[in-house]
Amino acid sequence: MIRNLKLRSILGEFKIEEHTIVYHKFMAQLYNYCLKQGMEPGKIVPSRAFCSDESQGLPIILMSKHFGAFPFDHGLVGGIMSHGRHAPHSHHGKDLVILQASHVGYEPQTQRFGRYRRLQTEDQHFSPNCGKIHDTLEWYLNEYEFAQENILFHEEYGEYFITIDKLLLEQNYEEGLFLDLKKLIKHDEETGEMVRPTKILSTSRVYLATEQLVDFLQMQECSLSHNESQPLGKCLQPSMFEFKREQSQFNQMLLNLHEFMPWVVTSGNPMLSAAEINVQIEFDHAYRSIVREESYHGRNLIYISGLNIDYSPFTGQHFPNSMFVPWAAYIQNESGTHYILEQDELYQVLMECSDINEDQVNLDDMIWD
Repeated sequence: MIRNLKLRSILGEFKIEEHTIVYHKFMAQLYNYCLKQGMEPGKIVPSRAFCSDESQGLPIILMSKHFGAFPFDHGLVGGIMSHGRHAPHSHHGKDLVILQASHVGYEPQTQRFGRYRRLQTEDQHFSPNCGKIHDTLEWYLNEYEFAQENILFHEEYGEYFITIDKLLLEQNYEEGLFLDLKKLIKHDEETGEMVRPTKILSTSRVYLATEQLVDFLQMQECSLSHNESQPLGKCLQPSMFEFKREQSQFNQMLLNLHEFMPWVVTSGNPMLSAAEINVQIEFDHAYRSIVREESYHGRNLIYISGLNIDYSPFTGQHFPNSMFVPWAAYIQNESGTHYILEQDELYQVLMECSDINEDQVNLDDMIWD
């Protein structure tokens, strides 16, 4: 995936292309890994923390098939884990598995992330996937798009000017996109104060641009037209602004993503980037809650976090060709020893497990007419 350098640093070493597993194989490998850890066949209690989207149905079916039990539900909308459900889950058995995943749609024909064909709609149209992530991103994307279009740049007789909408110059409102004006508008070297505008227009103001901005735009080969103002567009980088927004403790997705939104909205695939960030934050939160959960003590437990990629189905398909990208795992045995597997280690141990599960059940035989 093509990302800017700052986004890479936020996402750490999250790899997709080299670590993607077909869900049919992954679920068998996960089951066999559980057996390697000493879990008893027929006694493993699975749990999933998935979004409620219908595109997550196939992973749930496959988990039921391979573990021989319908999974406990740890999940909230968007792939957020409900930590308050640890104790009920722990009471169902001694050998426990939790799989948490955010999800993102993928349209193979266009190679676009975040879209998914809804087969049950009248016209089988495409819509955002995951909807919760999309709803969380929408306000930020709209704010960023407005700024992209309403910050203009032009060169005139060897000097460079930036035109900024008055709304973006305001710094006293509670929510919105806030520019780092010192990086955009020239300031007096002695006083440190912003220079006066060279023009005051009806809805915007024109200032001398900073040398830092000019150098950056030239380096990025952004359009620098003589006497003709051009929108800053994609050259409006995350280091140039921040977001402020009132946050609710009831919207965990917003709490997870807000800090990273300047890098998410400027990435090539905002929905994918947001899902990856949510996976990492949810693993960190859930790992700490699981370690502290007394009802999990004395039990064998495997908690895996990752990303579900929903390949948009073609007409005639009933389910997507789901893929899984593992991120990290917490392994605990009943004696109390525990450790974490990072992405490369986790992927390797899964690949060392067979993708054939001799214990999988035939769901047709299990379901009575």
